[in-house]
Formats: sequence, structure tokens, C-alpha cells
Amino acid sequence: MEFDLDSYPSIDYRTWVLGDEARKGANLRRLGLLNSDELRILEKATPYLDARNDPGHTEHATYSVIRLLDYLPGNRKIAVPAEFIHDTGWYGQDPAAWKKFVDAVKSEYSNSNGILRSEKICRPHQNKSLLIGGIILERAGYFDRNPAEYWLEIADIVGDHDTRSLPTTDSGRIVRAGDHLWRVSFPAMEIYFPDLPLEQALIRMKEDTFQEPPFTLEGIESDVGRLELANTLVFKFGKDKAAKVLKERGYEKELERIVAFYK
Repeated sequence: MEFDLDSYPSIDYRTWVLGDEARKGANLRRLGLLNSDELRILEKATPYLDARNDPGHTEHATYSVIRLLDYLPGNRKIAVPAEFIHDTGWYGQDPAAWKKFVDAVKSEYSNSNGILRSEKICRPHQNKSLLIGGIILERAGYFDRNPAEYWLEIADIVGDHDTRSLPTTDSGRIVRAGDHLWRVSFPAMEIYFPDLPLEQALIRMKEDTFQEPPFTLEGIESDVGRLELANTLVFKFGKDKAAKVLKERGYEKELERIVAFYK
């Protein structure tokens, strides 16, 4: 399907559930976006999800994956399970440690994204995600219903989703994009920088989402990111306040679409 700004199903934050219910996939369930196999995986994964005090991260990333699969080549039986388990390796750690670390690094280094995505920081949780993720998929019966090459691709995707040192597959590209698109979401803003003024919030979301090699949002993923950035700012700050800044930053089309969406 060809991407169209006017038809992309943006998240309606008026009805989007936040907090612990989002950790359980409340919004995906309400919208009927998961099939029976995916629901089984989600149920087995739920105890391990969003362990960094970021409830809703996995659900939002999975929502983005499902939507992107309408526009980009990829295998849903690989991309959705990979997104479900990609961050399970944070389970068992201090839930507050990641946010404290992010805040400390961003206040001290202009190239903080490089530090946050380093091997030292990312490799341990990626490796642990493979272990926990394998247990989750086994408990959900995934291996009984899918060929071995699907799991092997999931393992490659999860094992490099943050370090991004190797080229990825079509499904892996979608998983990385879904993970990135969380950063322009309203729940992410409420967790990581709820008190930033509008313009500073826009700058931070742009830097976090669109300016982080070796993987950056391009093409359709970038179009979705721009639209959801506008969505978050309009919902958070209101149409009138958000309009001036978004227009100055070149988001006129996205602003028009979101304003019409919320009417």
C-alpha cells in the first residue's frame, strides 16, 4: 500500500490508555489488532514487559510495527513477536536506573545518543532478551507453529536492535522503526520529559528520533514519525500553542492533518 498522510491511522490519545494497563496491551486488545497467536505471546510476555518504568513502550512499538507492515515489506510472524520480546532483557534490573542514566548522560554529553547505544550499555540486555524471549515464545507454542528460520531471524533482530552494528532484514527494519517511533509518542514524553516547554520538547524528540546513526528514520517511517510528533504536541499543548512552533519547524501538513483528526 502507498503511504498517504490523510489515511494513516494516527493514535487517538483521547482514548489511549496509559500506565500498567498499556503494559498489558490494553489498547492493542481494544482495537482488535492482535490475532490469537500474538495474544498468546503477549500473555506470556507481559510479566517481563516495560521493566524500565516505561509502561506502554512495547505496546506502542508494536502498534507502529503493525501499521508499518501495511506499507513496507516484512513478515508479521517475525516482526510482531520480535517487537514483543525485544526489551524483555531489562527484566530483573532496577526499574529506575535507565531513566536516571539517560537524564545524567543527556545533561553531560552533546553526543549522548552514541553513549546510550554503545555496546557496553546495549549488549547485556539484548543477550538477556534472547534468553527470556526464547522462553516466552516456547511457552506460547511459537516454535510448534512456525519454521525454524523465523526464530533465527527474530534472534538476529533482537540481538542487534539497539547496537545496530549489522544490516538488518525487512522485518528488522520495521522493528527498529517501531522502537524509534515510541520516542515521538505522548506516553514517552510523559515518562521522560513531561515538564519541558513545547519548543524544547520538539527539539528533544527530533534529536532522539531522527538524528541517531547508524539507524535513522527514512521514507515512510520518517513520514509516520513527523505525523506522530505533531500528534503528541497538539494533544499535549493544545492546537493553538502547538501550531506556531510546528509551522515554524516545517510541519504544516502534519499539523493540518492532526487538527482535522481531533475535530
